[in-house]
Amino acid sequence: MKYAECQILKHNICLGEIMDKNKIIIVALIIIIAALIVGMIAIMPNFGKENTNLTIKSNDTITQGESVKIELTDVNGTPIDNETVNVTIEDDKGDVDHKTAVTNENGVAKVKIEEPGNYTVNCTFEGNDNFTENTTTQEVEVVEEVVEESSSSDDGSSDDPGAFYSAQEGRIIYTGEVHDAPDGHKYKHLGYNEWEKID
Repeated sequence: MKYAECQILKHNICLGEIMDKNKIIIVALIIIIAALIVGMIAIMPNFGKENTNLTIKSNDTITQGESVKIELTDVNGTPIDNETVNVTIEDDKGDVDHKTAVTNENGVAKVKIEEPGNYTVNCTFEGNDNFTENTTTQEVEVVEEVVEESSSSDDGSSDDPGAFYSAQEGRIIYTGEVHDAPDGHKYKHLGYNEWEKID
């Protein structure tokens, strides 16, 4: 082989090696960029989502049969409706009850604790495409409903069978009473601890 041909062959081999190295570098850069994008998505799953507030609105002592009320809003206090809140209720013996509740048009979800006792209520909103996840916890004591005997009228019927003792009020609530609620609305007691919003 002549010297000139050998030099051309060496040149072509060198160019081929350089091109192969460039291809490897380009592929490596593409892999690094893809990994960075995936990492950014994993690190910032809430990017573009609005923050939420999850609050237990019930007092820390409720009467047996009353619901624990959980409120879900955005950071401006606007209710978030039709969303599921997962609720874990643990009693003082360590027994756990799992429940779910869906928020209404006021952003309020309700769950009942049937038995008197002390409970830890953990609530979780897992978030969605628009809102971030949130959690809250509250200790709740459920006390037995104290029903005082009501006097009977002359015909032997009870004066108000739907009346109940409210631990929050510290007195009997009678059917027909109207109360101002923490949400700023008025509610009428329909009896048996059932209420109707009247404004």
